[in-house]
Order: sequence, then C-alpha cells, then structure tokens
Amino acid sequence: MAEPVSLPVASMVDVAIVGAGLCGLALARTLTRRGLGVQVLEARERLGGRVLSAHCQATGQALDLCPTWFWSETEPRITALLAELGLASQAQHDPGDALWLTDPNREPERRLEPGGVHVGARRITGSAARLVDALAASLPQGCIRRGTAVTGLRDRGAFIELLLDTGLSLRARQVVLALPPRLVLERMHCDPALPDAVLNAMAATPTWMAVQAKSVTTFADPFWQAAGQSGNAFVRHPQAVLGEVFDASASERGGALGGFVALNAAQRENFQRGLPLLIASQLAQLFGPQAQDGTPFLQDWATEPWTCSALDRANPPDAPQNDPLLRQPLWAGRVFLGGSEVAAHGAGHMEGALEAADRIAHAVCRPNTKVRSAAQQTALLAQLTAGDKRPTRATALGTFSASVLALRGMAPERYRLHLARLLSAQQSEQRTQRALLATADQAYSETLARLDQLLPALDAANADVVNGRHTLTAALLAPFDGWNKGLLDAALSFNGTSCALSNFPQEHRPDPETLRAITLDLAAAWREFVLELNARLLVAAAGTETVCDVR
Repeated sequence: MAEPVSLPVASMVDVAIVGAGLCGLALARTLTRRGLGVQVLEARERLGGRVLSAHCQATGQALDLCPTWFWSETEPRITALLAELGLASQAQHDPGDALWLTDPNREPERRLEPGGVHVGARRITGSAARLVDALAASLPQGCIRRGTAVTGLRDRGAFIELLLDTGLSLRARQVVLALPPRLVLERMHCDPALPDAVLNAMAATPTWMAVQAKSVTTFADPFWQAAGQSGNAFVRHPQAVLGEVFDASASERGGALGGFVALNAAQRENFQRGLPLLIASQLAQLFGPQAQDGTPFLQDWATEPWTCSALDRANPPDAPQNDPLLRQPLWAGRVFLGGSEVAAHGAGHMEGALEAADRIAHAVCRPNTKVRSAAQQTALLAQLTAGDKRPTRATALGTFSASVLALRGMAPERYRLHLARLLSAQQSEQRTQRALLATADQAYSETLARLDQLLPALDAANADVVNGRHTLTAALLAPFDGWNKGLLDAALSFNGTSCALSNFPQEHRPDPETLRAITLDLAAAWREFVLELNARLLVAAAGTETVCDVR
C-alpha cells in the first residue's frame, strides 16, 4: 500500500495585508503592537510601493523618485509618525525666482512667487525610503513576504482564503487590500464577486502617480540658488518635456533638480532612449548650460505593473476623487480596501496612506460589525444627531469640546492653506470644493484621533446603546453645531476678496449650482464622520477594540 502524500496546509493569520506600501506597513505596525498575527504580502521584491529612492554615487545624495512632500500644518499623521520614529525633515527649498517658459523659442521669464511655490512643503531628510525602512524594521521577523502576489480571494465562511501566484494559499480571518483600487479590480478575482457599486467606484478612482514619470538630475552644487533662483520652473508649451521643475537637493550635499515629465506614457515609450537628452536640453534652456552636465535619474510609474493599471493608462491623469463606498467594510466586515486613494483626508499623499491605515486599524476586529444599507445608515444618522446632549463625563467631554472649538477656529486658515496649495499645483478645477473637503476631512480626522485619546475617560463601556446609537454620540457632536455652514461662509468670504481667485469667476463667486454641489459633498463627508465616530464608541462599549474572535 502506497504511503499517503502529505499535502501543504494553508496557515491561518488574524489579518492578511496585501501590499507593503506605506499604508500596509503602517497598518501592520499598529496591528502587531496589538498582539494580532499579521502577514504582509508584497508582489514586488522591494518594499514601499510608490515610495522609491535612488542613490547618486557622484554626489552621495539620496533621491526621491516618488511623491515626497508633506505639509506639517495640514497633515498631522505623517508629522507625528516621523517624530515618533526619530526621522528628521527639511523644508522644500522655495526662496528665489521661479521660471516660466511659455514659448520654446524665447528665454524663460523670472517671477517672484510670494510665499513660495510649494507653500510650506517639507521632505523627509535622507529620502522617503527611510520611513519605509523604519516601519519595516519595527515588524516581527517573518511578518513580510516579498515576491508574492495575491491573485484572488475566496470567502470560506470561517475564514478568507487568499490565492497566491505560487500556487499555495493563505487563510486569514480578515483581509486588507492596501493597493490602489484599480489594481485590485484588475489583478484579483473575488468569490463571491464584490457588489457592482463597489466595482464601479474602484474603476472610477484614479491611481495617484500611476501614469506619471519623475525625473531627478544631480549636480555638484545647486548653482541656481547662487543665481537667486528657487529651482522652480513651469513649462507651458506643446513641446514641453518637463512640465514642472523643482529643487530636489539634499540639504547637506550636492544639488539636484527634480521634475515631472510632461509627455504622456505612450510618448515616453517612443522617446525612451532619447528622453534623458531631451530632459537635459530643457534644463539647460531654463537654468543655463551648467544644467546640461548633471547625472540623470528617471522613474516611469506607467511601466510599473504593480502601480499602473490598464484603466490608468487608458484615461487622462487626475487627482484621486474616491467614493466613500470604498471605505466601507466588505464581506460582513472581513475585507477592507486600503491605500492612499481611499483616504478620507490626504488622498494621493503619504498622509492619506496613513489615514487609511488608521481608519482600518480601528475597523479591524470590531465585534459583529454589519454592513448597513443606505436607508439604514440614513435612519441611524438621524438617531445619532438627536437626543439628550447633556454631558455625562464632564471633564472628558469638556476637553473634547474645547478641541473641536480649536479646530473650528483653525479651519479658515487651513482652508486658505489648502487653496494655496491647489493654486500652486496649477489645479484648474474645483479649487474651492477640494479645499473645503480637505479642510473638513482634516478636522474630522483629528477629531477621531482626539476621541481615541479620550475614550478611557469617557467610560464608553458604561453607557447605553440604543438601536445602534451610543448615548455619548450626540454630546460629542454638539460642538460641531453649524459647522458646515460656518466653514462654507468663511470660504466664500475669503474667495470674494482673494486677488489670486479674481481670474476664476466660478471660484471667486460660485454660482448656485456649484454651491449646491459643495454643500452636498460637505454633507456626505459629515455623514461619514458621524457614523465613524459612533462606530468607535460602540467598539469601546463592547470592550473588544483590539481583540479578534479567533474561533
């Protein structure tokens, strides 16, 4: 009789995280600290996703070939994380004249940009890759599995089976897809299929940087600074090779000019061999012959199969405009979509990746979380905002109220900062709408973080829950009374006196249709915030925020 053949048995983990970008690594750090068993699966052989750096041997500089800026005034999560990990940052170099080139046959025009082009932007000293390395180093050995792609998910009832490209599988009680939604749509088969509304929202969410290419050219020294130039340049003519240029120098050594390639993905493919020469030629036209002698580095994200989807290549680039539906748990609270694209605040930025990680960390392992219909959510929302608003935990509620009032006081200035950033980035559409949503989402994000700090003092576990409503919810929402109207009124007041917006009538004085769209967007963001705040109170009431059902 033949001996039995031993078949591989799939292992089981509490949480499987697909994608070792910033969101996936930050989430893994949080969950492992809670004592959960976590497995991170990364299709690439390297970590970081769109966080990618190169080293220039000639100058010793570490170069970011990815999105690298953050704004400490409006992006608290990455600011706090860098401080916690002991990673320094430096201000983006902005002093000096910017260059504008609108005619390929003429010299560039020098312009002084009041307040700088990047409006308070900062960079991680030594490159953004240091953040990825620090997060990875904080994880237990064996937590990350590289070179392993997930091809599908199967709902097995008691667990979710992840199908791997190796032919093996992994079992997990909960799964986080920390990938751009379009990649999930393109690369993974789900059984059962995700709802059509979710699939449509995933298809409509562009992947940040997916069709972009970033160039960095290094030099022995930042010679443009000595000439009174900031290193910023904007090229606005049909033959442009780099549409935007900026100073990418390390603070302690050499000089570098970074830029975003203006050619589309197909054009870059056609000019692949000659592209470094074209970039050098344009830099020389902008900054003089010294700019032709640098060492070039180029990263074309459209050639990265684990960044750029077919949908991204087929559609013009656009900033992420995600659907709140993508932040809802799937498969009865066992599958979550992550990544910067689905963030409520900071979508497309490193802050967004951390915001998504924080949101999912609170949702993972919630007890008996059920997905509600739109009608059920509307009814629950009405319940949450009604009822007795008398504080029952005076000290904690008073502290919370004071923090909300402080956020309300900062909101007008934050709106102006978000608006200025959109203007400096040459964002041509929906400036007011985007700046208002960014301001509101930032306030909600910080409010939820404050709530987390105060939960022990609020003693949410010893309070009633009636029809899905925690009795503390109404009291916590009370300081926001009139919030949306006040925020919109402050924004419109500023817009009406802004010289920068005077050339944009729809922004300077929005028409009723635009105002209605803005009002609806603010209302949707408010509803999402209210439901999340109540959900966190319910978790605290159940006393199982960090405990999974491991049956």
